[in-house]
Amino acid sequence: MNTEMDNLHNADGENNSNESTKNDLNTESYKTNESNNQEESNEITLKDYDTFSFDVLIDEAKNLLSKHDVQDIREHFNQIRDAFKNKLEKEEAEKKKAFLEDGGNEIDFRYETSYREKFNVVYNDYKNQLSIHHKQNEKKEDENLAERLAIIDELKSLYQEQNDSSSSMFKKFRELKTRWHNAGRIPAKNAENIFKNYFFHLDNFYTYLDMNKELQTLDYAHNLEVRYSIIKRAEELINEPNVQKALNELQYLHRLWKEEAVPVQEDLREPTWLHFKELTNKIHDRKGELNEKIKQEQKDNLEKKNEIISKIKSINESVANKSHSEWQKAITEINTLRENFIGLGRVPKDKNAETWDAFKKETREFNHIKNDFYKSLKSDQQINLEKKTALLEIAKQHAESTDWNNSVAVIKKIQNDWKNIGHVPRKNSDKIWKEFKETCNKFFDRYKKRHEQDNEKLEQNFEQKTSFLDKFKAAQISEDKDQALKELQSFKSEWNTLGKVPSDKLAINQEFNSLYNSKISDLNLSKAELNDYELQSLVNKVKANGNSSMLDDEIRKTRKNIEELEKDINQLDNNVNFFSNANKDSPLLRDVFKQIDEKRKKLTEEEIKLKTLFNIDLND
Repeated sequence: MNTEMDNLHNADGENNSNESTKNDLNTESYKTNESNNQEESNEITLKDYDTFSFDVLIDEAKNLLSKHDVQDIREHFNQIRDAFKNKLEKEEAEKKKAFLEDGGNEIDFRYETSYREKFNVVYNDYKNQLSIHHKQNEKKEDENLAERLAIIDELKSLYQEQNDSSSSMFKKFRELKTRWHNAGRIPAKNAENIFKNYFFHLDNFYTYLDMNKELQTLDYAHNLEVRYSIIKRAEELINEPNVQKALNELQYLHRLWKEEAVPVQEDLREPTWLHFKELTNKIHDRKGELNEKIKQEQKDNLEKKNEIISKIKSINESVANKSHSEWQKAITEINTLRENFIGLGRVPKDKNAETWDAFKKETREFNHIKNDFYKSLKSDQQINLEKKTALLEIAKQHAESTDWNNSVAVIKKIQNDWKNIGHVPRKNSDKIWKEFKETCNKFFDRYKKRHEQDNEKLEQNFEQKTSFLDKFKAAQISEDKDQALKELQSFKSEWNTLGKVPSDKLAINQEFNSLYNSKISDLNLSKAELNDYELQSLVNKVKANGNSSMLDDEIRKTRKNIEELEKDINQLDNNVNFFSNANKDSPLLRDVFKQIDEKRKKLTEEEIKLKTLFNIDLND
């Protein structure tokens, strides 16, 4: 009959050797914990991210990052990133298509979206956290290495120095074994030497233990307790619903038996081992359940692969008379189906060759039909080349034109015609497109520069405004309010006559307005005086302009402001009416009543303004 230690490794499918034990300890001593972590990770549901909007994708990424460990969400983040990228590319293509269809020039197209920046913030946060996680793991492994080295030194001194009593020595020995068991992974480069060193001194201690009966008795008792706890857990694993988890933890229990439950007193060694072995066999008998599950998964994979083969066959039957764009779509679809097929797991062994041959047959058929199509396409591409050459000649005729309105219409039309013609032979494609684009760009560059004289005028206006602003800064305004208002109004009126400035220099207007408002503020006008002044300034401006359209614009804007204020007031009143016994002293409604009062004051000001505008006589 085999001994306990002879059978120990065979029971859980491991090699019976110290070297195997030492190697396994570093690589799998926390396999149970890893298994549990994996189960927790699997509980994070993978979703159909391709159907999500930009906002939902960003929120989903934020939610994952805030609720789960970064190492558990790698697959989710990769899928969200790919879905986000695909959605961006699709939206960009759609917007570009619409831009070109509206007559836009391809080189002028720009695609901007705030979603890209928002997602990058979340994704960069994820990458930073992942980097921190890896660094923490490295740091932890170094700490574990230091801990294991310390344990080895303490174990060595324990049997070499022998300064403690037997009970104290035994307590320290058990603590060292527990510390060693709980110490985590260490850098792989150090693992082999560290474990060899540990087991060398562990063997030496057991040799010493054999010579000390008191210590041996204590060790036997402790190890027996560990055996009973292992046996109890093995009994529970018989009913564990997750078969793979039970098998993984059983392997861990066997390692624990070797590390913590050996040796025990001789009359209990075989009974406890046989009990544990019996439980081990019962758990291994459950592999049948796992095999049935694998069989079902392989059966499902077979159905999915046959479905993919049928889809490819259906595409082969429908692509014969497709256009180039439809062929490109079919090629993309076939590539996706091919990737899905390869990504699926195994099928039943007796169906593997048959399924693979059917897949290769249909994909080869698709490639054969595709090649025939593109051979026939070459003659069509030659005709397209002739059409595009004719459009290039038209573009050259208009490249130096100054008949702007006519030539703009012609260039835009031939650009649209070019887009609809289709492909030309590849050897001519880049060359003719480059020449056509450069010719069109040459015209549009000239078209854009037609306003250079206007730009010169804008620069002159800027210089005048710069000089005038310096004059305004140095001006001494009268201390009399009425006179000061007249002087300031004069400055503003003159400023408005100086005209527009280049778009990149509009800040000068803000500088003037800030200075103007500062000088108005220095007059310490009341709210009513300031309103009267601003209204009178508007009246003077309208009269000075003498243009009825300007007056009409001001009346229209004022009416719109009145309508919006009335709407806001009514809405706020309705909100207040939802509350019973609403009054201005209510802390909850205090801000609402304040808003209503402010808007009613503003409404009164706008009504006065409208009445004043109606009374303006431009002939006066």
